[in-house]
Amino acid sequence: MLATLTAVVVFALRSQGSSNGDTTGGAGHQGFGHVHGIAVDPGSGALHVATHVGLFRVDGPRSAVRVSKDYLDLMGFTVVGPGHYLASGHSAHGPANVGLIESTDGGVTWREKSLSGTADFHGLQVAHGSVYGYNSVDGEFMVSGDQRDWEHRSRTTIGAFAVSPTDDGTVLAVGRDGLQRSTDGGRSWQPVPEAPAVGLLTWDHTGVWAVAPDGAVWSSSDGGGQWQRRGAAPAEPHSFAVQDGTLFAALAGDRIAASTDGGATWTDRYASE
Repeated sequence: MLATLTAVVVFALRSQGSSNGDTTGGAGHQGFGHVHGIAVDPGSGALHVATHVGLFRVDGPRSAVRVSKDYLDLMGFTVVGPGHYLASGHSAHGPANVGLIESTDGGVTWREKSLSGTADFHGLQVAHGSVYGYNSVDGEFMVSGDQRDWEHRSRTTIGAFAVSPTDDGTVLAVGRDGLQRSTDGGRSWQPVPEAPAVGLLTWDHTGVWAVAPDGAVWSSSDGGGQWQRRGAAPAEPHSFAVQDGTLFAALAGDRIAASTDGGATWTDRYASE
C-alpha cells in the first residue's frame, strides 16, 4: 500500500541564540543530552549529532554548535549528501510528529517532505536511491523512492536497522528476540542464527558493525553470518555510526568517542567536561 502526501511546506522555525548557533559548554548551558543519530557530512567532513534539542555540529574536543534554528526533537537522522540531510521527530511548532523533513543548508532550516502528523521515524537510512524508515507510530517498515510516496513493506517491532550497501533487498535489524534479517527489502524477517545480542548496528563498505548494551563491539564481513568481537566502547552508546572505517559512539554526559582500530581503543572527539 502506498501513502501519498505531496505538500511541501517550509517550517516556521523559531530562532534562538546567535545566527551561528548555540555553543555547548560554558555556564548555564544544558548541553545536547541524548543523541539519536551521528553522521559525517561528506562535504565538510564535520561530525553532526541529532538530539532532542536540535542538530549539533562538533567543531572540536570542547566545541559543539547547535546549527538548527529550531529546537527540533530529532528521533531519526541521515545524511543524503553534502549539506543535505533527512530527519524525523517532533517540533515545537505544527504537528507533534513532523514526518519526513529535509534540510539542504547543513541543518539550519528544515522543510516538510511527507507524512506530516502521521510518522515519527526512529530510524532512517538513504541507500540505493531510496529512503528506508521505521515508523514508531505504527511499527511500519517503509521505503520511498521520492521521499513523498511510501511503500509499507511490513509491520514489525525493531530498533536500529541497517541496509546492505551492495544489495537493496538485504536489511539487518535489532528485534525483540535478537538480530533479524530481511532479504526482500523489509517485507519479511527471519532470525539471524548465533548472532550476538546487540542493541545498535550500522553497515558500510567495511562490513556490519554492532554494539551490545555492555559496550562490546562486534563486526561481520559476510553480512551477519559470522561475527568477531573487536573491542568495547567506553560505555553503553546512545547512538553508533561508522564512516570510512572510523567508529563513532555517543555516550552519556555529552561525550562522543571514536575508534579507528575497530573498537579496540577509543579517543574523545567531543566531551563537555
